Amino acid sequence: MMDYKASEAFVKENRPQFDALVRRFAAADTSLTAEELAKVYYASPFAGFEPLADLVKTANQLYRIRDYRVAYYMYRDALVADPLSLLVMKKAANCSFFAVIDSNATADLRARVKMLQEVILATGDGATPATAFHVVQTSDAYQVLWDAIGVKDVLSCDVVATENGVSVDELLVQVRDEKEPRKVYVACYGETDDDRADFFIRKKGF
Repeated sequence: MMDYKASEAFVKENRPQFDALVRRFAAADTSLTAEELAKVYYASPFAGFEPLADLVKTANQLYRIRDYRVAYYMYRDALVADPLSLLVMKKAANCSFFAVIDSNATADLRARVKMLQEVILATGDGATPATAFHVVQTSDAYQVLWDAIGVKDVLSCDVVATENGVSVDELLVQVRDEKEPRKVYVACYGETDDDRADFFIRKKGF
């Protein structure tokens, strides 16, 4: 299991360093190491970030009707409040690309998405509960599954273990180019039943 007590201590005891690393990530600093980014990402639940859920919900609605330009600026505002949301980063990158807003911003956002996905993928192989991928937001897991593994649908999700605030989910997924569904395991810190339910309500929009 991920040592979230150590992650919490890192934020509390090294806040200036944490904030500096977040700023470097927000600037798509390619010199940021995987270890540094992992420190920041897994410490983020303890950083006091307050996601702008209503703003993101509105942006998602605009995204679905392809009003990418307005949605883009909403996602950018949301990233100020929650700079490590993989979902918001990916949506912002897509909006910038589709609306031809800023090619540099698109590249930077996509670089950040890739960096964060690589950190998450390094935590396990997702084949068993003991080797689950570790995330700090439910939506982050699905971004990794879609992009890195080629999942095209999640058929079911069951919690198979809970320990120290971490829920291990067993996902039955359908992967592109595979005939039969397979199981993937994801460990999410602070996940709630509402988080899982919310995903299934809007997963087709991902």
